[in-house]
Amino acid sequence: MQLSAQFRAAQAIDEVTRGRSLRSASKGYQVDKRYISRRIQGVRTKEKFDESRQKLSRVQEENLAHWVIVQGQLGYAPPHSRFRLYAQRLLINNGSPKRLGKGWVARFLRRHPEIRTLKGRIIDYKRLNGASPASTNVLFDRFALPEVKAIKWRNRFNADEIGMMEGMGENALVLGKAFRRCISLKDASKRGWITIIVCVSADGRSLPPLVIFSGGDVQQQWFPDSDNEAYESWYFTTSENGWTNTEIGLK
Repeated sequence: MQLSAQFRAAQAIDEVTRGRSLRSASKGYQVDKRYISRRIQGVRTKEKFDESRQKLSRVQEENLAHWVIVQGQLGYAPPHSRFRLYAQRLLINNGSPKRLGKGWVARFLRRHPEIRTLKGRIIDYKRLNGASPASTNVLFDRFALPEVKAIKWRNRFNADEIGMMEGMGENALVLGKAFRRCISLKDASKRGWITIIVCVSADGRSLPPLVIFSGGDVQQQWFPDSDNEAYESWYFTTSENGWTNTEIGLK
């Protein structure tokens, strides 16, 4: 029942308990007579009945859904396992000996369409923390310089990069806001970082990809013997942390 309907129903019930006739209140507030009668008799609504069957209260579930959204904004969107563990702790704090069933997370998501399962993109926390409005404004301020605007299209290149952690074969499935397709996850581990840079000019030409490993020198054992031909046109280099830098960019 929507908020306006709930308000009308509450007003109708209040006036009937104060002496107004059931028929008059039903007609005046456009609320079904049986609904008013059942509420006065103490019969629970479907929403209240469903809530009584849930292991966590409605307020607890709403707070849990809000926690998921906030965690995503901080870069720590929870996977199903951590979300379930957090909910189980709430249940224990309620003094309940019950355990959450296998399908509890799926039912929770049906009750809260504002969140859903997303694919998480793992990003080193230093990169994520470095992306700020101030640093972004500096970039666009440079684009506005007359000297930059005068650069011809064939000399304009857009470089994009993607990073991956060594040992991380695929990104995690986590919970987050429903309107998003994926979400960034902070990772502060000490695994080596690899960056891949692709570069395309404004007139449609592309440069071979550049792969940056973390370390001092490129090692032959990093490459499979059977697939060398596929990477003959690629560039490979190293940096201390596996990130790009000014020196690599100038090369």
